[in-house]
Amino acid sequence: MKRLSGILALGLALLCAPACGRKGPLRPPVSPRPQGVRDLTARQRGASVVLAWTNPSRAVDGRPLRVLQAAEVWVLDLGPEGVKGPLKLRDFEARASRESRVPLQESRPTAGGMAVYPPSGAGFRKTTLAFSVRVLDEKGRPSEFAAPVTVDLKVCPGPPEIKDVKVFEDRIEVRWDPPRTNIDGSTPASLVGYRVYRAAADGPPEELTPSPVVGPVFADRHFVFGATYSYSVRAVGADAAAGLESDDSAPRRVAPRDIFPPAPPSDLVVLAGPDVISLSWARGPEEDLAGYRVWRKEPGEAVFVALNPGELLPGNSFTDATAEKGKTYVYAVSALDKNGNESPRTESGPARLKGTKA
Repeated sequence: MKRLSGILALGLALLCAPACGRKGPLRPPVSPRPQGVRDLTARQRGASVVLAWTNPSRAVDGRPLRVLQAAEVWVLDLGPEGVKGPLKLRDFEARASRESRVPLQESRPTAGGMAVYPPSGAGFRKTTLAFSVRVLDEKGRPSEFAAPVTVDLKVCPGPPEIKDVKVFEDRIEVRWDPPRTNIDGSTPASLVGYRVYRAAADGPPEELTPSPVVGPVFADRHFVFGATYSYSVRAVGADAAAGLESDDSAPRRVAPRDIFPPAPPSDLVVLAGPDVISLSWARGPEEDLAGYRVWRKEPGEAVFVALNPGELLPGNSFTDATAEKGKTYVYAVSALDKNGNESPRTESGPARLKGTKA
């Protein structure tokens, strides 16, 4: 009986042991809200500011985000004097106001975000603006604000005006008129050059001029016939080191078509033998060259007749085995590209078979 009561006592002690220990400090549950955005930048373009950032891909507890509902752009006008020293986040949160809400439901969480302030392109005034961005997850839970970035708005030139876009065989030439005023209406426009941008189809614009071009013309030599491009030009302000650019010019769209024939064949040589007449010529340099067509007529005839009306000759020689004794012929050769553009014909002098068949 004593042994049984001892076992029961030991069991009760073990059951009570966890309840009798000291409790640790209570920890708040980890918040499931998104992490903050990364790489927030703000850059003046004309009278507006372009913001760009990288959206978070995870929540603060490390779980991956499936979708983001929106990004909020907040702005604080610090006035012409700006702020002395770094702007503290708590000061920004206390004084800033939400400027815009960028929907992100169709974006992948890791996609970059972009916004323009002010969206409507309001009038220009010199001031210092501070910006921050936060994102909302699918349930509307906000992330922390990104560290604020500031922009000192400066006077820069107005946008140029594209006046012509011409397609040549080896280039697309863009010409524009310089801006007449700065964005505050002052003259003359203060600029050091221009940057040209090109968007393929409906894609984003890409810069074609890593350094500003001085004159109002640019030749794009890296294009593809059959594609569609949209060109725009920005004037680069005198403060070029800060990347200060004007607004975009009105875009000009172009769909270049290859309507340019190859050069006519050169160095055409015709050699008459007893039974055949042979032709040779220099091969053209064009990358899209498809082949050659050989033509023949008798002197006095107005129209040449193609000797190879079907497939083109891939090489630069031809043997006419249909020439007849006693007849004189004039030959011509033309070059064709892969789009069917045909060069002018290079004509030979008169030629006829030599001798008489045995």
